[in-house]
Amino acid sequence: MRAILFQFIVKITSWMSLKTAHRWATFTAQMIWRWSEKQRRITTTNIRLCYPQLPAAAQQTLAKDCLIETIKSMFELGKIWQQKPHTKQALINNIHGLDVFKAALNKDQGLLLAAPHFGNWEVLNLWLSQNPGFAFLYKPPTDKKIEALLLKYRGQGGANQITADAKGVRKVFSVLKNKHILAILPDQQPKNGQGMFAPFMGQNAYTMTLFSKIAIKTKVPVVFAVAERLPDGQGFDLHFKAAPAEIYQELKSSVQSVNQIIAEMVAINPSQYQWTYKRFSIQADGSKPYKPTT
Repeated sequence: MRAILFQFIVKITSWMSLKTAHRWATFTAQMIWRWSEKQRRITTTNIRLCYPQLPAAAQQTLAKDCLIETIKSMFELGKIWQQKPHTKQALINNIHGLDVFKAALNKDQGLLLAAPHFGNWEVLNLWLSQNPGFAFLYKPPTDKKIEALLLKYRGQGGANQITADAKGVRKVFSVLKNKHILAILPDQQPKNGQGMFAPFMGQNAYTMTLFSKIAIKTKVPVVFAVAERLPDGQGFDLHFKAAPAEIYQELKSSVQSVNQIIAEMVAINPSQYQWTYKRFSIQADGSKPYKPTT
């Protein structure tokens, strides 16, 4: 049923302009905010933890805006996936830090790209797919039918999709050895035993070590990138940022630098970060920040 609904949304939104899709997304998000206590709790908890300096009313407003932006990502899929890499300019307005991206590619060593959960990753995927051999690591959804749809739609641009498991990690090094681009979402919370705690937005966050381990082992250029949604259906801006030297140092320093750069990317537009995600569900003291209060 979920796969049928997902495919229906993709089909319907492929007929809409971005502006129309955003209007429907806003309406849907408002309904979810009103009726889903769980989603309100997750989003407001994240905002409260990461923006304690904001007054309560401002935290509430930001949380609502975050949910709207998250739903927009879903309603944009039809329009994005009907594009081809050579027609990418129909969606992209400006590219900030393009020189950073080109300089990294020109080293001809391969490129490790960090793409946080910000804006719409699918736009970035589309743009990156113009580069032969481009690959990205993904965590398979539990619903195999939805995974099949994702593989179908995301693969239209020619990207190589690699599962985030032991077999996939071996392919990762092959991509970089062949001097191609490999993209990873570095802020996806790992399973127990596959990460370490590091500061993120003033909180102790259990953070994946895989990204840092790849950077340290390969020493390839590392770039951070996001696709920022523009207002009124005007498309997207891409932002590229070079990684600091700490990314190649010992593991703890590398992981901390990853979280620091992600925080800097979030600051571009805080409402477009995926605060609907349980980023802090694993805590060293065993506490449960998202647990309902009674």
